[in-house]
Amino acid sequence: MLVETAERPDSGRKELPRGYGKTMAALLPRDPDWMFVYWEITDATMAAIAGERGSGVFTEARQVLRVHDMSGPGGGAGYFDVPVRFEAGSWYVHVLNGGRAYRCELGLVTPAGEFIGIVASNTAVLPSARVSDLTDERWLQVSPDFEKLLELSGVEYIGKGSGEVAKSLAQRWEMLLSVFSRAASWGVSSLSSRAGLPPAGKSFRLAADCELVLYGATEPDAFVTVAGRRVKLNPDGTFSMRFALPDGVTDLPINAMSADEKEARKIELSVTRRTA
Repeated sequence: MLVETAERPDSGRKELPRGYGKTMAALLPRDPDWMFVYWEITDATMAAIAGERGSGVFTEARQVLRVHDMSGPGGGAGYFDVPVRFEAGSWYVHVLNGGRAYRCELGLVTPAGEFIGIVASNTAVLPSARVSDLTDERWLQVSPDFEKLLELSGVEYIGKGSGEVAKSLAQRWEMLLSVFSRAASWGVSSLSSRAGLPPAGKSFRLAADCELVLYGATEPDAFVTVAGRRVKLNPDGTFSMRFALPDGVTDLPINAMSADEKEARKIELSVTRRTA
């Protein structure tokens, strides 16, 4: 009797490649004060610059990350340089003004002050650190509908940019003021439960909620899923998603596969929320 034995898969750890053979840069917002940029500069690109500028350009010139403020008229309100080493591959950049659009460009500054641009990133908008000027309160006498919050969780906005993120968050916060979804003092235990308005004569109210914002980047032609749901990528390969964040543990597995289906990457995210 012939018995076929299946070959056991290789269980050894695989090292990530140092590069993907493409000169690129990607910029991601982190918070109102910080953003993260990563890049790759291929040997072919370095050789082309050396052939055009001379082999000594990399020793004579300073390697910098030029940060452009894109919020001014015409898309430019100045810039500043951050000294970096191209070999680093990534850098955290601190800015003084949140709520503005930035773009990063890797390059060389010659002793004469000339800037030689090598590769530029996408434009990213940082969230604002200031309180909104909208202070008007509008309380609607409506029956609480916690299922409505699921419609406002943001899953229908997958793949939208940072500006649209801020707009949709503001719209959902305004809706939250009329839906007492997290009034724990009124006996609410979960998103699916229901509770009436506070007793008559109680005019002091408090409502609050939070949600989860996830963002990342990969190759523009990759196939990406988050929690089993396909993600629509921006042209530069970045993506962002918003989720409702109920009490308990929320698992968000992220899977990416290259367009040729030869490479795959996976990230496991787990977030815990506890409302007191």
